[in-house]
Amino acid sequence: MAPARGPSPRWLTTVERELARWDRRIELGEWGLAVGRPDPDYEENEAARREILTSSGFLERVRRARADAGSDRTARRLELLERTTLATAIEQDREIVRVRTRLARAIGAFRPRWNGRRVGRAVVRAALRTDPRRNVRERAYRAEEALYRPLEPALRELVALRNERARSLGYRSFPEFLLGFEGFTPSALERLIERAVRHVPEAMRLRRDEFQARTGERGWYPWDLTYSDHLAGGLPDRAFPSRGMLGSVLAAVRRWGFSPGALRFRVARHDLAAGGMCIAPDRPRDVRIVVHPAGGWRHYRVLFHEVGHAVTARSVRQPTHLLRGSPHVPGFGGLAEGEGRFFEQIATSPRWLQERTELDRATIDAAVATLGREPLLFMAYHARWIRTELALYLRPDRDPSALDRRLARELFGTEAAEPLSYANSFVIELPLYAPSYLYAELLRPQLAAAALADVGGELWPNPRVGPWLVDRWFRDGRSYDWGPRLAALTGRSLGAEAFNEEMASRLG
Repeated sequence: MAPARGPSPRWLTTVERELARWDRRIELGEWGLAVGRPDPDYEENEAARREILTSSGFLERVRRARADAGSDRTARRLELLERTTLATAIEQDREIVRVRTRLARAIGAFRPRWNGRRVGRAVVRAALRTDPRRNVRERAYRAEEALYRPLEPALRELVALRNERARSLGYRSFPEFLLGFEGFTPSALERLIERAVRHVPEAMRLRRDEFQARTGERGWYPWDLTYSDHLAGGLPDRAFPSRGMLGSVLAAVRRWGFSPGALRFRVARHDLAAGGMCIAPDRPRDVRIVVHPAGGWRHYRVLFHEVGHAVTARSVRQPTHLLRGSPHVPGFGGLAEGEGRFFEQIATSPRWLQERTELDRATIDAAVATLGREPLLFMAYHARWIRTELALYLRPDRDPSALDRRLARELFGTEAAEPLSYANSFVIELPLYAPSYLYAELLRPQLAAAALADVGGELWPNPRVGPWLVDRWFRDGRSYDWGPRLAALTGRSLGAEAFNEEMASRLG
C-alpha cells in the first residue's frame, strides 16, 4: 500500500473563499459594464484579488502544498489555484495592466463615425452584414481602423510584456504558457489548423459562386464575406421576432430534457455588438445573460449559445469555487465555447426551423443546405485570426500583415486588399482566446456523436441529451480537464476528423 500523502494546506479553503469573494465582485463589474452601468470599483477589486495571488512566496507555497496534497480533490484544487496564480502573475502584472487598461479605455470610448454621426458598433456591423451596396460594406469593413491602427505600437508593447513575463516563469513564450493548459503547443495548434481547414477552399469557391449569381457582382472581396453569409441563410427576420425570442429559445432547450432549475437565470436586454453575453458571478446560484434587443435568426442563434453557457453554469455541482469554475483559471475556453456551439445546433436543426410557421419548406431546405456549410466560414475566419495572432507573439520582429494578406487569399480566395489592423479588442483584452472557438467547433461533432452513441435517437428534440450532458460534462465543473475527458468518452483526442467528415457530407 502506498503511504498516505501529507495533510492539505490549512489555508486553502480560506484562500479559495477570498478568491470567490473577489471573483464575484469582478464578475458583477463585468455585468454592470455589459448593461451600461460601469462599476467605479472594478479596478480596485482586481487589485485586491491580485494582492492575494502575487504576495511573496505564494506560488511556491501552492506548489509545495500540491506535492503533499492529502486527496485527489485537494490536489486538483491546488492545481487550479496554481494555474490561476500563474495567469495572474502575467496578465495582472502592473506594467501589463497599465498598457492594457489604457488600450481598453480607448476601445470603450470609441464610437465609429457613420453617415456623418457617431454611432454604436452594432450599427456599422449590421451594415457590413446586410447592406446590398458594396461600397457601403467596404466603408463598414474599415470603420474601426481609425481606432485600431493607432493602437498597434502599444499592442506590440503589450505582446512583448506578456512574452517577457511568461519567460520569467519558465516558459519560452506567452503562447506556450497559455496554450499548454488545453494540451497544445504553438506548433501542434498550427498542425490542427491545417487539418481543420481541409474543406475550406472548396466551400469558399461555392460561396463565391453563389454570391456572384445572387448579386450579379463581379469579384470577391473581404467585405463581401459576411454579406454572403447573410444572403446564404435566406431566413427572413419576420420569422424570428424579438418579442418572444427568449421564451422560444428556452422552450427549445427544454426539449433536451433539462430540469426546470437549469433554465432559471437572470436576463437583461442591452445593445451589444457581440449579440450576447453570459456572466456567472456565483455559479450555480447566480447566472445571468445579456441579450441584444433585436430579433432575426442570427440573434436567436447567439441566444442559444449564451443559454448554453448559462445552463452549464446552473448545472455545476461541486463543493468549492475553483472546482465550480472560477472565470480566471486558464485551460477551459475551448470547453466553454464548445458548450455554447453545441446549443447553437438547435438553431440549424430542420425540425426546429419547421416549427417556425412563417417559413415554407423550400426556404427551410435552402437554409439548411447553406447553413450546413457555414462552420467552414467560421473555421476559416478563426484560422486566419489565430495564425496572425500567434505570429505576433512568436515572430514579434515581423509585421503580421503580410501573413494576414496571404491567409485571406488562401482561405477565402478574395481579391487583393489592404488587411485590417491586427489590433482588436480580443487580442488586447483576451489574448489567444481565438483558439477556443476553433477547439469548440471541433468539439461539437465529437460530443454530439458521443451523446447519441449512449442515448440513441436524433440530436434534437431528444429529452435524453440534456441529462447526458449534465451527468457527463456539466455537473463536474472544473474537476477534470476537458481534453482527456473527451478522449475517454469518444475514444479519440480532439481532432479534425469528425468535423471534416461532417463537412464533407454537407459539401456533397
